[in-house]
Amino acid sequence: MELLNSARAQLLPPLEAVIDAFDETADPAPLAFFTLILTNLHRLEDDGDLMGLFFELSSTAFQGFVFNPEQAQLVDSLLAVAENIAFALSASGDNPH
Repeated sequence: MELLNSARAQLLPPLEAVIDAFDETADPAPLAFFTLILTNLHRLEDDGDLMGLFFELSSTAFQGFVFNPEQAQLVDSLLAVAENIAFALSASGDNPH
């Protein structure tokens, strides 16, 4: 559970920043996508849920969303956080550094 809480704590601020950057009058699809990610982040129960969340985030580039420069920077930051967490999870503990 500590892993899930840590991931949630790291992902929540950049994800909320992405959501806050969307204009209510713009295309609702990107806002809906990231709001669903936020809902799933709050519902994490196990490592499989976390991996599913990373999978969903990794599909961002294939959604066809058009971001303004500020949104693009925020999305890139969010994806970088997710990538760093995923990298840490996939690092083998067998080889000391």
